[in-house]
Formats: sequence, C-alpha cells, structure tokens
Amino acid sequence: MNNIKKITYLFLNIFLFGLANIIPKSKKIWVFGAWFGQKYSDNPRAFFEYINRNQHDIEAVWITKNKTILSQVRNKGLTAYYYLSLKGLWIQLRANYVVLCQSLHDDLYAPSIGRQSKVIQLWHGVPLKKIMFDVFGDRQNNKNIVGNFFDYLSPYDQHRNDFVIATSDLTQNILSKAFRVPVEKTLITGFPRNDVFLGSVKERNNNTLLKCIYMPTFRGGIGTECDLFNQYGFDLAEIEQAFTKNNIQLTLRMHPVNTPPKKLIESLKNSQVIILDDGQDIYDTIADYDCLITDYSSIYFDFILSDKPIIFAPFDLEKYKEKERALYFDFPEVTFKPYCMNWAEITSRLIDIKINGLSDDYISEYKELKKRFHREKSDSVQSYSEELYRTITKTFKEN
Repeated sequence: MNNIKKITYLFLNIFLFGLANIIPKSKKIWVFGAWFGQKYSDNPRAFFEYINRNQHDIEAVWITKNKTILSQVRNKGLTAYYYLSLKGLWIQLRANYVVLCQSLHDDLYAPSIGRQSKVIQLWHGVPLKKIMFDVFGDRQNNKNIVGNFFDYLSPYDQHRNDFVIATSDLTQNILSKAFRVPVEKTLITGFPRNDVFLGSVKERNNNTLLKCIYMPTFRGGIGTECDLFNQYGFDLAEIEQAFTKNNIQLTLRMHPVNTPPKKLIESLKNSQVIILDDGQDIYDTIADYDCLITDYSSIYFDFILSDKPIIFAPFDLEKYKEKERALYFDFPEVTFKPYCMNWAEITSRLIDIKINGLSDDYISEYKELKKRFHREKSDSVQSYSEELYRTITKTFKEN
C-alpha cells in the first residue's frame, strides 16, 4: 500500500471511528467475532449459539472477514455479515456488546466499534504459556516518527477489553494481569465452549474402542511444518499393530498454525487406526474422545472437565521453554506423571490405561488440578454460557 492509499485509508477510519463514538448504541445488538475473522469457532461461537437459542430478544450477529464462513453461518439459519459490508459496518456501529477471542483489530473492524460499546474478551484458553502483555508489554517501540503519528491517529487499533472471563480464582489473577484489566472486571464464569463437557460420561470396558486424540501446541510461525513424529520414534507399522490388537484409535490434530510432515500425511492415507483430523472446530468433537495426549497445549485445562485420562508428552520441554515462550507454572506443578518422552512410551501408556485404568494417585492429582483451574458453576444455571450471560447482564446493570 503506497503512502497516498495509507493516508486515505487512515482518514476513512478516523471518520468511521468518529461516527462510532456518536451513533447511539442498541442494548439489543450483540456482535461476535473470532480468530482474525477467519473462523466460526471457540468461545464466541458457543456463546453466540447459546444467545440465539435462549435469548430471543437479543439481535446476535456474527461478523466475519471470510465469505466462506459467512455462508456457513447463514446456512445454520443465523445472522452474519461481512465485516466491510454496509450492513456489517452499520451493525458494528450500533452494537452495545462486542464479544471476541483475540482483539477488536483482529476479529472485527476496529474503527467501527465506539468507546461506548462494551468489549467482552472471551479469549481462547486457560493459559499455560505466557500471553498478551506478559509477553510483549515491555517491548521497545521501534517505529519512526511517521509510524508513531499513524498510531496516534489510530486509537481504535489499541488493545481494549472492558471485561475478560476466567474459570477460577487462579486464572482470574493471571488473565487480569495479562490483559491489564482490573480483577473486578475479570469475571469468573467458565468458558462457553466447555459446555460440551457437561453431558453424561459413558461407561467403558476393555472391549470398547478407546478413542484418543493427540494435540500438541504450536511451534514456529504460521504455516510451518512441525515434525513431532519421526525424531521421537513414530514407527507407523508398530503403532498400528499395537493399536489394532488393543482396539485403540488415535487422531492426530496439529495446532492450526502448523502442518504435519508431508511424508506422514502420505503414510496415513490407508491407516485404519491413526487418523489426521480435518481441522474443523475441535469443540464439535472433543467430548467424544476418551483420552487426550498433549504437551503444552492449554486444551488439557478444558479436557480435565471430562474426567477422562490425559497423557503428557513433553518431548522437547527444555528446548521449548528456551526457544518458544515462558510458562506461567513449573510444568510438573500443573501436569500428571508418568510423562511420555517418545511414541513407544505413548503407545505403552495407552495400552496400560485401556487394560488397567487409572491409579488412585493419578485420580487424586487429577481432581485437585481440576479444582484449581475450574470453579464449579452455580447450581442455578445449566451451562457456562448461561453463567456468562447472567454475569454480563448483572455486571452491566451495576456499572
């Protein structure tokens, strides 16, 4: 974008932001967005669908930057608009409540969100790795005078969250500090996406298929290939034989920013017991799995609500801490042993769980960790989404 286009774009955004700050807001209009406007998923999706099912006096609207997602949401019979369409801009200008899981700049069209609108940050996980201002809060500003001038004229691009949600007293303190939002505005409601774990748990026996999913955290940059297989002893023939014999099925789901090695993709095309996930919203299926395998992904803080086994496979723990990102906790403090440091150990551990179940010590540690990271929802509500809705409406009445 050349300088003339940049300046034109800037002044159009300034004009729009000016409108956003004078146009009256409607308390009946709630807009939702997620994951850079490129996905229909996560906490905003779960809460959006709850509002549509249960709060019919609210005009809930999904805003997207992806026209495929636009069609997907509309095909569900729900209201959605493209973020730069006239209707989409008008709805964002009028919305009193704004629900997201990244930032205004990422998930919606930030200049169209006025200061009177209430921004509700649902985020996308209980953090194990450091996030937000705990990561970049002290970084130096290396922009030149022109860059700083553009920033000064673009206040809509600054991080703004009026409220953040948390799952327990412990996560409330972490998220309050990470987002620089007061503790009293960090609401302990639980995550809407975790409503999927509130159903009944099916009984298992040794003849039942053990459905497992492997979900490592992200490494490197967007679109990078991530090999956590060959270098850690992933022998497809041996694993397939062991899983077939013991009635175990394994789904591999890489983090959305990473891709599995091409050789692995090819080798799994004919496998009956090891499957590559198709990349849809994991919360459509996560409750169907009987066991989670992960390293440092915060998915396990959600999965712990299922009361099903979790296997930790921190293949590269020291290297990860050195090269990727610092953790909020010492890893052993918030995980269960035994750790599996290669694929042979994962295979052995899955077979042991299938045949012998879990030890009393493991179950005790599991329950204790669950208490630390999840406050029990109120008996008066049926779901975390309902808890969130009631807390939001009560909080805004009081403020």
